[in-house]
Amino acid sequence: MPPAVTLYTHTLCPYAHRASLALVEKGLSPKEFERHVDLSAKPAWFLRACPRGLVPAMSLDDGDVITESLRIITVVDDVFDRGSLTSRVGPREEILDFVKDADAYGGFISSGLSFIGGGWSIRGVQPRSSVIDGLERNVARLDSLCASSGGDFLFGSSPSIADIAIYPFAERFQLAMREFQGYELGESQGAQAFVVWLAAMAARDSAKALRPNDKELLESWRRTGRLDYFDYETADRESP
Repeated sequence: MPPAVTLYTHTLCPYAHRASLALVEKGLSPKEFERHVDLSAKPAWFLRACPRGLVPAMSLDDGDVITESLRIITVVDDVFDRGSLTSRVGPREEILDFVKDADAYGGFISSGLSFIGGGWSIRGVQPRSSVIDGLERNVARLDSLCASSGGDFLFGSSPSIADIAIYPFAERFQLAMREFQGYELGESQGAQAFVVWLAAMAARDSAKALRPNDKELLESWRRTGRLDYFDYETADRESP
């Protein structure tokens, strides 16, 4: 039997989204593992369980609390069967190094945030050419990887740790860039393999189960001007 798992999460947080994606890819339902935390008013029970006060955090049967999204993904991959998220596509350390590059300053995530407005804010104006170039260099790298993978995903015909780690940000960037800057992520630069990857990830049951209502999410982004408004006011996937 797989262990019982509790994921302390905010269902709009992209880092927590990574952990939920990994668990759903392993066949679990969000109702089986998610314990949503209101980050705007962190409850005492959460701070007792996770003194750092950050999501995601995961506990298994033994009661130990595991933090950091990439660490949680690797533990999920090891503990739950239903197909490896790495063994079919390449050495885990190489894949994790790739994701760490995407997470680092100048990588896909920071360049996407800079494009939208810098930090987590949404400015709704066209970014400087250097910012556009930075994003498009990162998209081109992902596009090249997808084109040479032999499948629709970053490292082959099925999602890996890399897809799960990067997609929550790509999903948000695609929606925000389209709405606030009229820019189609991937399509605006002809990165067709990347566009296919976005569509393939969006079509997965895991992504569908964890995606909030786009219209309601956009209304909140317009009102607050921030992607991370949920840090400051009550919100969740069902009521973004």
